[in-house]
Amino acid sequence: MKRTILQQLVLLMLFYMPSTSLSAQVKSDKVKNEITEALKLWNTATKNANTEELITLFDNSDNILVIGSDSGEIYKGKDHIKEWLNAIFKHNSFSWEMDRTDIDYNGNTAWVFIDGSMIVTNDKGNVRKTPYRFTGIMIKRNKEWKWRLFDGSIPKGE
Repeated sequence: MKRTILQQLVLLMLFYMPSTSLSAQVKSDKVKNEITEALKLWNTATKNANTEELITLFDNSDNILVIGSDSGEIYKGKDHIKEWLNAIFKHNSFSWEMDRTDIDYNGNTAWVFIDGSMIVTNDKGNVRKTPYRFTGIMIKRNKEWKWRLFDGSIPKGE
């Protein structure tokens, strides 16, 4: 009798574990797809130099932070970030080729790493492509992923 109960428990565990793992994978894929969509919105807004749309992709916290690749480019809070974006979009638009995208998350917080190229198009139509990386922290607010920290950089030697 004990052996039969033990065998049934083992079988039950074997059937339960794969379904739990599968549902965790489905959730993981769903979250990563949501974040990938948020990154696409970011890319489109920067390509269109749309400051108003871009600023909605940030969290509403006063502690949001953008760190650009140039010396001194550190902006905290939506007002400062918006001011900086208006200045850089005055003569340029930006987009990214995202060759490598790593996403990890825990609950409503996600970490992203992007490696690829930044494409800068000036108001005369000239295009410059530069290797570029950015990392960031995103948080989920009202079913949308928002930037809390964005840190962009040009890899050394580029």
